[in-house]
Amino acid sequence: MWEEILAPAGRQRGGARLSLAEAEEISAAIGKAQTKLELLGAISDAAARFSVTDLEAMMKNFEEKTRDLDPAYRRLLLPRIHASIFGSYHALMLLCTDDPALEDGPVRPSLGAYAAMVQEACRRRAQAENPLELYFLKYLLAAFTMYVLEEPAHPVGTPFPGGLAVYREGDSYYCPVRDKSDDIPFSLCPFCPARQDTGARSLHGRDADRRIERLGTIERSRRDYHG
Repeated sequence: MWEEILAPAGRQRGGARLSLAEAEEISAAIGKAQTKLELLGAISDAAARFSVTDLEAMMKNFEEKTRDLDPAYRRLLLPRIHASIFGSYHALMLLCTDDPALEDGPVRPSLGAYAAMVQEACRRRAQAENPLELYFLKYLLAAFTMYVLEEPAHPVGTPFPGGLAVYREGDSYYCPVRDKSDDIPFSLCPFCPARQDTGARSLHGRDADRRIERLGTIERSRRDYHG
């Protein structure tokens, strides 16, 4: 959702340099990974070319681009974006050890399609003669978050207009915009492990989704069969 805001054309670039050919090669390697440990290796190799300076540039870009947002909403949003950028990078660095504390297993099947999407996104950006580095870094960190950690692209607590936010319930994550991004090119949302939130929990409390779904089923039955 915020790919372009984090790395817009004409703003801060950070210290890393990345060519289109390199971005395509890294994406291809990511797309070939079959297990989480294989994917972690591919991502960590690519992440080694970036530094905290690049993360700071991403955050600065977001702060500048969102300066005109409602101040109250922006105060809630910025810490979550900071957690998304720096938290995912920190978690990646912690796992890049000789004995990573990661339970290995197969990656979700959509990884290949995700890697292909990133390649095409980078090609389009290069054609527009916009810098690739921070743009690609966002996708790299998102691949780690969504496919290695199997967590949402936007961290738990990320607020959205209307009072809704990303949340976790049990082993499942829910996002109010998960299925609302079909018209956004190269969005992370179609690849996110979060489920679409109907808003029922936020408005009516825990376990309300099931209760409201049942009420809806009852109402449809009454209507379809004339009571």
